[in-house]
Formats: sequence, structure tokens, C-alpha cells
Amino acid sequence: MSVPIGRVGLGLLVFALGVSGVVIATEGVTFPLASSAGGTETVVLAPAASTGCAAAGPYVAPERGSVGLPPSLHLCAGGPLTITTAGAVIDGMDLRGGIVVDAPDVVVRRSRITGDGTSPYGIVTNPGGSVRIEDTTLTGRFTVAALGGARWTAERVEIVGVTGDGAHAGTGSTLRASVLSRFEPGADVDGLELLAPDVVVEDSTIQMGESHRSAVRIDPEDGDGPIVLRANVLGGGQYTVHQAEGMEQDVHLVDNRFARDAARAPLRVSPTAESTGNTFVDGAPVPRS
Repeated sequence: MSVPIGRVGLGLLVFALGVSGVVIATEGVTFPLASSAGGTETVVLAPAASTGCAAAGPYVAPERGSVGLPPSLHLCAGGPLTITTAGAVIDGMDLRGGIVVDAPDVVVRRSRITGDGTSPYGIVTNPGGSVRIEDTTLTGRFTVAALGGARWTAERVEIVGVTGDGAHAGTGSTLRASVLSRFEPGADVDGLELLAPDVVVEDSTIQMGESHRSAVRIDPEDGDGPIVLRANVLGGGQYTVHQAEGMEQDVHLVDNRFARDAARAPLRVSPTAESTGNTFVDGAPVPRS
């Protein structure tokens, strides 16, 4: 279902008119405005691009350490969305299907997205899209991954109990203060697959089972920019962190902690990759292979 979000919900849009010094607030209406010359001008203000659930209440910053959908939040049900309006805000929604982001500066927050097996991704950006995802849970059956595309930032996001991969990170993507865990079985399943340079993963937990391929798989296309994994807790997989053979990108693994549960080895990366301060959770240093 393709939804022009600007028509779904009307947010408050404020215009400051510098000449007259008057601030006018409206919800997307046409109204007359007296001009300094004594005549009348018509001003049309487009509605703000947003859709949200009134039952969820106003946005409140989450408690420190919170991850995923805040507890006891009332949500509004919905289906798949394609976002085509820049700056759209999706807040307090319980969506079954997926979100395709085809516009810049979209925000998804305080929502739950459940895959029903019909959507490749829970949230994915198209070439013209970018999205910030906050305090949101993705779960269920996605045919490719819960999160995908490029130019996304996911903060305090929970990816739990999904089929397929957890997230695919294209260029300009950041995963921060998030938890990826309890994946369905699959020998080719990765918690996070890094598909391009200019990616940051920090302060997050990614826990896989021994039957999975990796918690983090580094397999980027050519391009400029570093790949940084910093201060994460990582576990499981055949190799917990695995860089594809022949990949010589600018990779930095700094101050991560590893569980002792990889089937083969916790760390398999290129000799050119920086590996500094990485330890097991008991404090012992992590060898590279």
C-alpha cells in the first residue's frame, strides 16, 4: 500500500513572517493575511508530513538503557507503508508488513513492525530515502532482513525473533544502542551485514546462535569511508565477526566484548583491519584469525 503521508496526519506548522514579525500557526489551511500596503494576500500552508497514533500520547524521551518499543504504550494498528513525503514522522504505530522509505529525513519512532512473510524488509530505504529509527521493535518474518538500505540511523532499536538477517547496512548507516537477538535458525543468517563503507556500529548487542553464520559480516562494495565497530557486545555464529576474503576496506574494531560461543572463532578479519582493545566478556584478549 502506498500512502502519501502528508495527507494522513496534519501536524502543526509554524511560519514566521520576517517582514511583519508575525508568527502564524496553522494545520494546512488557506487564510487571508493583511499586507503592509493595506491589501489582502492569500497564504497557503501545506500540512506537516506526519502520521501518528493519538493514543500513544506525546513523545517522551525514553529512560536510560531503554531499547525497543517503550512498555505500556498504546499503539494504532496499520499495514504496509511507502513514505514519499520528506520529513514524515511515523509515531506510535503497530504495523504489519513493512515500510519503504522513498523520501529524505523520515523518522520512525515508538512503533512495532511485524513481518508476515510478504515483505522483504521491515524498514528499507530506496535510493532517494533516508530514515532515523528510534525506540522501535522489529519482529516476525521478513524474506530478506528486518532493516535494509542505506542512509539509515537506528538508535535504541530492538530486532528480535526474525527470520532472515537482522539488518543490512548500506553507506551512511549507523546502528547505536540497539539489541539484535533470538534469531530463527539458519546457516546463512547474519545479525548485521555491512554492505558498504561509511558505516558505524556502536554500543549495541548482537547475539546469534552457533548455527548462524555471524553476528557481523563485513562484505562491502567499493567506496570511500571507514567501517567502525566500537564498544559492542557480540556473540555466536560460526565466526562472530567475519570479514569476507579479499576485502581490504578501512575497518576498525575497537573496544568490543565477545562471548565465548563462536563455533569456529570470534574474529576473522583482514590483516589490514585495526583490532584494538577487543576482549572476551571475562576480560581476556580476543585473538584474531
